[in-house]
Amino acid sequence: MPAQDDHLITAVTTVPPVPLRKLRMHSPAPGVEYPFSISDIAHATALTLGPDWGADAGHWGITGHLFSPEDQPFTLLVDIEGDLCLTYDRDDRWPESPQLPRGAREFCAGVFLPDVCVIDGLDHIAQQLAAAVRAITGR
Repeated sequence: MPAQDDHLITAVTTVPPVPLRKLRMHSPAPGVEYPFSISDIAHATALTLGPDWGADAGHWGITGHLFSPEDQPFTLLVDIEGDLCLTYDRDDRWPESPQLPRGAREFCAGVFLPDVCVIDGLDHIAQQLAAAVRAITGR
């Protein structure tokens, strides 16, 4: 016959976990969980880079596009690991090995900023990206 404590432990461990959807107590209004989108970051970065730069939203605002004065496109996105990435086509006019700013790391399709997050604020993120773009383009 099991001890009384063993029965209690069994009863506690057999309680099914609460489904994740039950833990959410409400449905937040749009824009509450995340105050800005990736396309907002693209627009803020274009403004930081100057009047010759342009930006546009990608599908659903989950990507953004920057356009250099020569209409060279850069795509802003978040990768599967949650890192903010800036992808672009390598161009012979740009430095082969750019001196990226602190916090920017190179990968095969462009650069990523693993340490930025939404709580840094839109302006700070735009400045970080603008510094990376300036290093990439040599301007």
